[in-house]
Amino acid sequence: MKTTVAYIFCFSILLISCNVSNFGSMDLTTDLELGEAEITNVGDIEATFTVKNGTNEKKKYHFATGCQYAFKITQNGVKVFNSEENQGCYLSPTSFELPKNNDKVFYLTNSYDNELVSGRYSLKAYLIGYEDEVFASENFLVE
Repeated sequence: MKTTVAYIFCFSILLISCNVSNFGSMDLTTDLELGEAEITNVGDIEATFTVKNGTNEKKKYHFATGCQYAFKITQNGVKVFNSEENQGCYLSPTSFELPKNNDKVFYLTNSYDNELVSGRYSLKAYLIGYEDEVFASENFLVE
């Protein structure tokens, strides 16, 4: 029994270490700020998604196309909209570097015309290909 507990503990530490090494430091942060406009349609969403590199090293992100970020909207955990499925992107790969102690801001403005019914939603902005690593979420209400 003690051996099993020891193995689980060591494996947990290994997983935590691997997660930390994705960024090199826990100082990589994200922020998502919604605009003040009332939201009744996906096209009403205006937000800024900021990726901040507070680490001591430069970070580089690679993308398969010209699109580098996307956002998705969920309601009660169910996908309502995903901009990545609706974007037209240049087919050439792109990348960007984020020097230490710098940030990059993405402006989430769009022309999608998808009505939203009344309720509470979650907006998640992320770097494409890094959705589970570099993202930020914010909740909003449609009345």
